[in-house]
Amino acid sequence: MKAKSIGYLQRSPMLLEWGSVTKTVTAQIASRLALAGEIDLAAPVTAYLPGSQLPEWVDVSSLIAHTSGLPSLPPGTPLTALDPYAHFTTAFFDENVVPQLGTMHDGTLGIWSYSNLGYAVLTRALEKVTGRDWASLASALVLDPLGLDQATTHHDPQRIVQLRTWGGGIRSTWVDTGPFVGTGGLLSTFEDLCRYAQRMATAPWVEHRPVGWVRSRGLWWHNGHNRDQGSFVGFDDHGATTVVVHTLGYRVGTADRIAAKLNRDPQPR
Repeated sequence: MKAKSIGYLQRSPMLLEWGSVTKTVTAQIASRLALAGEIDLAAPVTAYLPGSQLPEWVDVSSLIAHTSGLPSLPPGTPLTALDPYAHFTTAFFDENVVPQLGTMHDGTLGIWSYSNLGYAVLTRALEKVTGRDWASLASALVLDPLGLDQATTHHDPQRIVQLRTWGGGIRSTWVDTGPFVGTGGLLSTFEDLCRYAQRMATAPWVEHRPVGWVRSRGLWWHNGHNRDQGSFVGFDDHGATTVVVHTLGYRVGTADRIAAKLNRDPQPR
């Protein structure tokens, strides 16, 4: 009797873009480094990026809280481009953005104004102070401790969920390069995105106010929107309720509206 060998192809789980939910990981990296004494959140940004020429009263914590006075993006960023973040390599950021931060600052501090640029600056400061890239910091300090083994910054075209155009072509996805990886560069399976919400709610290092999250309607939450993908992650104080939504091909804000409805009426009909 001859034995038969049977082969089969098993596809890896598809990856979804976190978008700006990535910022909550960057905020946690900063918090963990502060607890370890490697960075001072009350220190001026210039202590870690001396070439930035930002006012001395703009501190690291203001980058986390979106109160630094920096704009959403560097002036002249082509928002209509296929990928507005593509040219912001680390070298380009260091040479062309950091030295101009002082001129981009609006002269205020403490006034909330959402800033992708602020989180890119925070990302670069974290990399400078540790000598490590953002991806390795995220894995070591946040993702691995939470058991998120499918979270990655690698845009594998064979695994990323994509849309097709009416003509049959594949729509390109945004790739957050350089320091902007810390603003929206993470991808994972939907299961890992759910685990993130559940485990962040009970993570031993998370205090009463999770760093980098927004509080409203009984949830700590953050959303994210890239070119075609939207996300929403939220959890309550004890992790008894988590709300995770991901959309593909819907208008900006759709994930938020679905999440709000789920939070109001969690029972399926």
